[in-house]
This record gives sequence, structure tokens and C-alpha cells, in this order.
Amino acid sequence: MRKRMTFTFMCIVLLILTISFLGLYIVFHTLYIQEEVKSLENTIDLISISETNIDQYIETLNENDIRLSVIDENGNVTRDTYIHETENHRHRKEVEMALKNGSGSQTRYSQTAHINYLYVAKYLPAQKMIIRLAMPLEGLNQSVRQTIPVFIILFALAAGIAYLCIHHFSRVLLEPIHQISLKVRRKLKEPIIFEQYKYPELQEITSSIEEMDRKIHSQIEDLEKDKRMKQQFFANASHELKTPLTSIQGYAELLDTGGVGPEIERDCVDHILASTRRMTELIQDILIISRLESHEQPGQKEVIDFGKLVTGIIESLRAKMEQRHIVVRSNMEKILVYAYRPYIEELVSNLVVNAILYNKDGGSIDVSAQKDGVLLRFEVRDTGIGIGKEEQEKVFERFYRAGNHTTQGTGLGLSIVKHVVLFYDGSITLSSKENEGTSLSIVLPIVYN
Repeated sequence: MRKRMTFTFMCIVLLILTISFLGLYIVFHTLYIQEEVKSLENTIDLISISETNIDQYIETLNENDIRLSVIDENGNVTRDTYIHETENHRHRKEVEMALKNGSGSQTRYSQTAHINYLYVAKYLPAQKMIIRLAMPLEGLNQSVRQTIPVFIILFALAAGIAYLCIHHFSRVLLEPIHQISLKVRRKLKEPIIFEQYKYPELQEITSSIEEMDRKIHSQIEDLEKDKRMKQQFFANASHELKTPLTSIQGYAELLDTGGVGPEIERDCVDHILASTRRMTELIQDILIISRLESHEQPGQKEVIDFGKLVTGIIESLRAKMEQRHIVVRSNMEKILVYAYRPYIEELVSNLVVNAILYNKDGGSIDVSAQKDGVLLRFEVRDTGIGIGKEEQEKVFERFYRAGNHTTQGTGLGLSIVKHVVLFYDGSITLSSKENEGTSLSIVLPIVYN
């Protein structure tokens, strides 16, 4: 790659040098012509103001190989020091310019002398004539031929210096880029780490690549973790569904044998119904988590009286609490929230049910809600069995039951709570001590003002 880049840069430099020298030649040629035009115009001025005959200048002009022509206003050549001209010069460009502007010049090939000439003409109104001087451009060509070796030497020297500079900088700059490219192509699972470069531009590139690689590495780890979690989720779901299905199958086969008494038959039906309800609850909870993870919107948002919603859910669970003599104390402000009702109902219901399942007989549950600007602060505190420190990070996992103290519920309650909180970009805080109780605090930015 370095050789290819060196060759490319060298071609570009040679092209630039060629254009530069051509431009220099054009400038040199233009300046030379301008200087000669001024010199010939000055000579014409000397001839025009001389009171003596023009013949005194002819010898000097001939020595300098300068041709003199005298042309009348009609374009007829009345005198020429080179050859007897019979052709009318009225439409020669330098003559037209002289008649129009007072002076004119042109460079062209002379059909008479068969060489390139510089023609300079001036109109003299007092004498009603045009004096034209013509100088061969062989002097310019000779000067160019003399300077060509110098140009070639300078060109070669500039090209050599350019090659050395390009070779050096290609080694200094392109070699690190080549090494960076090799590291990127040979990347394994470990994050890419580059050495420190003395050029800030290269260091900025490597830092950006390292940061991008870290992000990609983190995303891959998250994808793999998510994949493992889904695999574990399906394994746990299959296991959870297998238990009630096995129970249903067993009791159904027992009923199918016939010959069982009414009492046993009733017991079988009750067990089948209980297992069916458990499967229904489990499937519903799985569907809720799936909708929350995909950020599905269950209908339209609505303004909800949060205190009224919590009171209704507590009343629907009153029978379960009375069976275990659990007392509920509620401290609710008048709060309106703007949210999806099904998700808020699931959040509140699972928190209260969880406080019942893991409470002690004769225990209590404190439910409170306050608003803080647009934030809803909702807390459920129980006097239950509590959660050990080593288990507190796991209680939000799917199908996890702290301490396996109960087989009731689906094991997805707190996982649903966590997903609802994430859906609303809220936060959840768990505080618990074994045999003293658990407190779950939720903060959601859903208050309706």
C-alpha cells in the first residue's frame, strides 16, 4: 500500500511541477514580448521625432536585424528595408490597431521571411503615415533553448526532493495507518488497543476506533446476554407450563378410568381448574412482558385517578388478605397520571400481590403515593419475611422466587414491575431485611398537570 501511495503522490507532484514550469515559461515568454514591444515603440518614437532623414536609423536597425516599414494611411507600403512590398497592409492587425488606437502589435509567421516576427506599428498623424518595426523571434527561441538545460536541472532537482519527502512521509504516516488497518482486520474477541502515536490526527483516529470497538463489543455482549436470557426464559417457561400440564394430564387420566367416587371426581376437577388458571395467568404474564419489551402501546393513554386505581386493586385482593389477617394502610394524595391503564394496573397489582404472598400471617402492608412535579412516587412496604442481600439483585429476574418460600404466583410479578418502570423511563428501589420486611419504591414521570 505504501509503494502504491508513494507512486500516486509522486505522479501528482510531477504533474504539478510540469504545470508550474509550463506556467513559468508562459510568463517568461509574455514578459519578453512585452519588453520587446516597449523597446520597439521607443525606437519608433525616436524615429518620429527626429528631424533628420529616417535613413540614418536604417543601418542601426539592420545591424540589429530589425525590419522597417513605412505605410501610408491607405495601407500601401511606401518603404521597406527588407523587401519591396506590393501587397496592401491596411488589414494587418498591427496596422488596424495603430490607426484605431495609435499603436498596435502582433506576433505572426512571415510568409516572406519564413520566420516568426514581432510586429509593432505606430501611427503618426502629422506625417499621415505608419511606421512599423518587425523583429524576428529567433532571439526568444535562442534564449529558451539556453534556459532549457537549467529548467531540466531544476525540474529533476525538485522531483528528487519531492520523492525523498514523499518517501519519508509515506513511511512515517502510512506505516502507522497500515498497522492500524492490520489490527482492525485481525481483531479477535478482545477489544482493540493501539499504541500511542505522536501525531494528534492519528491519535484521534485510533481513539475513535477504540471507542467504536468498545461500543460494538458492549453491544455484542448485550446481544449474547439477551440471547442467554431468552433461552433461559423459554426453558423456565416450558418448565413452569409443564407442571400444570402434567397435573391436568394426570387428573384427566384418572377421571378417564372411571369408577371413581363423586368426592374424588370433584377433587380431580378442582385440581384441573386450578392448573388451568395457573397456566392462563402464566401465559398472560409472558404476553405482558413481551409487549413491554417491544414497547407495544396497549391502546390509548388516558388520565387516571391513581388513588382510585390503587384502592380498587386493594379491594379486589381484600379476600386474600383477610384469609391471612393482613392489614393494609393507605396514604394516598389526590394524583392524576397520564399513562396506559393496563400497564399501571399490572404494576400496582403485582406490587400488592407480592407484598401479600411474602408477608407473615397477621402482618401489615403500607401503601403510599405522592407527586413531585411530574414525578409519581409510589411505595409498597410490608412486614414479611424479607429478602437476603444475596437475593435482592435476582428478585426482578423472570421466574425467580426469593428463598422459594412460596410456589404461588407465576414468578413473573416483579419482572413485570421492572419492565413497566423501564417502559416509562422510571426508577425502582428495593430495601429489605430478612424477617423484618421489604419496601419497593417506584418513581415514574407520568403525573398529569
